[in-house]
Amino acid sequence: MTNLDSIFKSRDITLPTKVRLVKAMVFPVVMYGCESWTVKKAESQRIDAFELWCWRRLLRVPWTARRSNQSILKEISPGISLEGMMLKLKLQYFGHLMRRVDSLEKTLMLGGIGGRRRRGRQRMRWLDGITDSMDVSLSEL
Repeated sequence: MTNLDSIFKSRDITLPTKVRLVKAMVFPVVMYGCESWTVKKAESQRIDAFELWCWRRLLRVPWTARRSNQSILKEISPGISLEGMMLKLKLQYFGHLMRRVDSLEKTLMLGGIGGRRRRGRQRMRWLDGITDSMDVSLSEL
């Protein structure tokens, strides 16, 4: 983001162009490999915070200013959030995996590897994130 400061501070470039630059140059770096992530609640909040940090920086709103996140998003009107883009990529990858016949990736992601697990609470699986975000079971997908 710091290398783009001269572009963001420029008054000659319009706001929609700056938004497109952030979506094209910053967000893909952040989302690299997000198709296979298991995103928990705390990580989701950090992703949202980063997105709003980018938008506030783009609008040159100081961190001491008392502006709501909704007013920032209303001014930017990004269309789809960073988490929404990540979910879209994850669902595309899920569709790609489901079309494969007998692949190691499909077996791993669907949890088909047996064995004993450690003590304690069950860890959130990649497939749990897909079914939770879609609010449907695996059989319906």
